[in-house]
Amino acid sequence: MSLKNMSEELFNENGGLLIRCFTEVSDTQIDMFHLWKDKSYLLKTRTKFSNKFWKDIKEMGGIVSKSEVKTVVEMSKLIHNANVQVK
Repeated sequence: MSLKNMSEELFNENGGLLIRCFTEVSDTQIDMFHLWKDKSYLLKTRTKFSNKFWKDIKEMGGIVSKSEVKTVVEMSKLIHNANVQVK
């Protein structure tokens, strides 16, 4: 199962995922950024799904590094005014 397959479950009130960004650094490297409603949603998802996902990636030779930090989010007024809805 890919991360994108989990989007419907994560991008709702119970999932708590607000933003996920994929940055293609090279043909073989992708950086990802997740913004959660709060840390409890991250921990719930990690237990339910992502620990196994990242273990599988490492077993296939992928390099996985993680950081968890408090984040300040600034948003453009254009986003506030655009009635953007998460799919």
